[in-house]
Amino acid sequence: MKGKFATLVRRGFHAYRNSPIRIGHSFIRRVFDPMLDREQDIQLRSGLKLHLDMSKGNQNAIFWHDGDVDVAQHWAIRELVPMGGTFLDCGANCGLMGLQARRQRQTKVIFFEPHPRLAKSIADNIALNDFQPSCELIEAAVSSQSGEISFYEDSRNDGSHAIQPPSERERDFVPLGKVRCVSLKEIIEARQLSKIHFLKIDTEGNDYPVLQGLGEYLSPSQVEIIYVEMTRDQAGICDLMRSRGYTAFAKKDLARRQTAQRQKFYERGGSVAFFEPLADAAIGSGDVLWCGQNSPVALHLNELHRLAPAIG
Repeated sequence: MKGKFATLVRRGFHAYRNSPIRIGHSFIRRVFDPMLDREQDIQLRSGLKLHLDMSKGNQNAIFWHDGDVDVAQHWAIRELVPMGGTFLDCGANCGLMGLQARRQRQTKVIFFEPHPRLAKSIADNIALNDFQPSCELIEAAVSSQSGEISFYEDSRNDGSHAIQPPSERERDFVPLGKVRCVSLKEIIEARQLSKIHFLKIDTEGNDYPVLQGLGEYLSPSQVEIIYVEMTRDQAGICDLMRSRGYTAFAKKDLARRQTAQRQKFYERGGSVAFFEPLADAAIGSGDVLWCGQNSPVALHLNELHRLAPAIG
């Protein structure tokens, strides 16, 4: 009964949140959160199963939003990743995006997560979906070189643990000691990966070293699409990526209702645009999708953007 109640509450909230009514969302969550078990096993609309810890903010959000915590990135996976491709998830947290790629595109997935508790969460979710043959978990941070590196836990935000030393203002970070660190070049060569179709980088400010760690493999012919959360070193990332033949598309700045409308339209078979091409100017902080200049992916994204006024 508890499972049925949680499912009813979750789906009801998701429908209400995407309705024209814009008030009461936080109130509803505050009322029902104490009634729900801390540990939840849920199934998203995509069919993906997840074991979630409701005491952790980001996993709590996955529960209430039915997995729709980054609609644009999820769209990019469904729209741009070829069936049976290879997906690398750097900074995987509980594994949501890599698991969605496996579920919807039957990809081979390699997860990278240095936090021991979150790595166990990924392993549990892989097993929950019977994805073991095509998913590999590497309990390590990703950077420019292999070895060991200091790791810091954000005691307030379970999505912000980092290997970058925290600033004076970030007093909620707690040192967890040393963790294993790998470079993507090392992984590509050890696994003999001929091509990576989608590389997700969400490493809380360590994105530039992750890209540097690809070495000569940082090329559209080797890594087709790179989705990076650019919170630091934006100019350096732009210079590096453009020097290697990539072009950038930024996530559109859409209101929640606009995002929900486009998602609904897309799920009904329509064409939508969640990204827009960027000029040669330096990019500010934000989520950016990089792909080869004049590649089929770039041409497709440009065409969707051109048609955007007609398709929402």
